[in-house]
Amino acid sequence: MKIKRLISVLLSLAVMIGTASIVTAAEPRYSDTDTLDIILTFSGTTAYCTVNLTGASNTDSITDGHLTLKDSYGTVVGEWTDLKSSNSKLVVTKSVSGLTKGETYTLYFSAYVNRNGNSEYVSDKKPGTCPKK
Repeated sequence: MKIKRLISVLLSLAVMIGTASIVTAAEPRYSDTDTLDIILTFSGTTAYCTVNLTGASNTDSITDGHLTLKDSYGTVVGEWTDLKSSNSKLVVTKSVSGLTKGETYTLYFSAYVNRNGNSEYVSDKKPGTCPKK
């Protein structure tokens, strides 16, 4: 009886450790990037799309930035390209008006962080829903 209980506890621990590893692996990890924050907020039917990207120490530039807002059908409702910075910090805020109340939108961002002769591709996305009121 004690052996069955011990095996049950060990199997439960193995499952918990395996699950924790999967969750940790899903987070993006970048070697040349300190922070990448994507912020999507709404005021009425206007979306405010903000990106705060900071490269690690000695970052030369940030290039080829691409910010896209899509509705739940995948239709592009806002798009900005060639976003760049000649230093380690890129801060961009754009807005799109005339959105549909209650609709879910997703903000996508990608860019290259250039540091020490390397070019690191970074990307992320942020969903949000336009309020019904």
